[in-house]
Amino acid sequence: MRVNRSVRGGAGRGVSLMGLVKLLMACWRAAAAKCVPLALTMMFIDLVNDGLTWDSVSGELVFNPLIWGILTFATAAVGVRSLRRRAGVAGIPLSVEALDDRQTHVLRPVPVSDGWQGRVREKLAASERAFLVAEKGHEEVHFRWRPGRGKQSVWGSMSFDAPSGDVVLDVRDGEGLLGVAGLGKGSSFAAVCQIAGATGLESGTARG
Repeated sequence: MRVNRSVRGGAGRGVSLMGLVKLLMACWRAAAAKCVPLALTMMFIDLVNDGLTWDSVSGELVFNPLIWGILTFATAAVGVRSLRRRAGVAGIPLSVEALDDRQTHVLRPVPVSDGWQGRVREKLAASERAFLVAEKGHEEVHFRWRPGRGKQSVWGSMSFDAPSGDVVLDVRDGEGLLGVAGLGKGSSFAAVCQIAGATGLESGTARG
């Protein structure tokens, strides 16, 4: 399990140019994979309507990939912008791993004071996006979270370390959500950002 520990205040806004390029390419691949069936169907329909001639076939093979490439790149750019905005607001580190179905982050309450665990639980349960919130002992809580406007949700859990003030947030996408910009990716990362904002948690200071 990959656990993300980040420097406070460095997330989202501090992602490197190379990191953004990698994320953009990953989003572009996801967008292309989603669009391939539709693109092939449209190409076949056009070929049938135009007749199977050399000119029509060569034209479809040249121009259709170019058009779909531009459209999917634009979709990928929208996805990156959405992810970067969410990360910046929540203070969560942004990288190509933001597209992973499972996200595990170490967060901290603001501020760490007596009773902080109870306050985090209360804020989580009070959110309209959370449901089936159930405590598993005193140090762990499990829940479902709706990252979008629909009824589909992700699985989530929080583990509390009272002495250190750390909260390990583990979120998993198991329902094939649309993700950011319809990419089918990024739902778990979006949920992490939403949960952090709703519960008053932020990125923990990196420790070796």
